[in-house]
Amino acid sequence: MNKIKNISLISKVWFLVALLILLLWVIPTMVSFYKKQKIYDKKVQELQVLDKREGVHFEAKKFHIAVFKKDAQRYFSSVEVNSIANNAYEVEMVMEKSQIQVFNAFLKKISLDYAIALEDNLLFKEVNDSMSVKMVLKPY
Repeated sequence: MNKIKNISLISKVWFLVALLILLLWVIPTMVSFYKKQKIYDKKVQELQVLDKREGVHFEAKKFHIAVFKKDAQRYFSSVEVNSIANNAYEVEMVMEKSQIQVFNAFLKKISLDYAIALEDNLLFKEVNDSMSVKMVLKPY
């Protein structure tokens, strides 16, 4: 007890300021961080469960023209992939009009199968009984 009395007044004031900062700022910030981290982990688990329920792959393949073209040709009559500026690819697919539901399903899961982003708008062109779709894909 005698040692505390011998400490200077300024040291005691700084100790109290540090203690107040700890109690009023550091501890609430830590508590908030851990609450948010718990919420984040819960959301990640929910998304993983949703992905498993939908039957999609966790690991997206790296975009490669030949592999993408081979996969897309299983669904569509014609697939053309051309490299354009800014590390992007212009993809043109031709399908029958009746296959629009297949295209929608393909488009829905394309970014889950490949590490790519869909850029710009989709351009649809109707030719007789076929439909042509142009889109720009950019790999991550």
